[in-house]
Amino acid sequence: MDRRKTLINEYKQAKVVGGVYRLINTHNGMYLLDCTPNLQAKQNSFNFTISSGSCLDLRLKEAWESSGGEAFAFEILESLEKKKEQTQEEFIDDLKMLKQLWSDKLDSSKSY
Repeated sequence: MDRRKTLINEYKQAKVVGGVYRLINTHNGMYLLDCTPNLQAKQNSFNFTISSGSCLDLRLKEAWESSGGEAFAFEILESLEKKKEQTQEEFIDDLKMLKQLWSDKLDSSKSY
């Protein structure tokens, strides 16, 4: 039982790192910009879809099928650590605002 309590406590103390990322088609420079409250999980999901041959995001389905998943790269543009006093909703709102700032910086003609 002590082991379980320790694991729960460690989970609660773990840092939550979200951020803004883009999936970029290395063949043509087109990209999909998005944000996530868990960058590591999204990176793992991307790696899995590459190895399994499936598509990570339906907005990329056509390009993914024509170019292949190997043509895409996962790029973290900016990370943000969730503050202890911050709610999940507030954290997601901050990530969306950060995504908008990146959207304004990038060439929208290359966006999927």
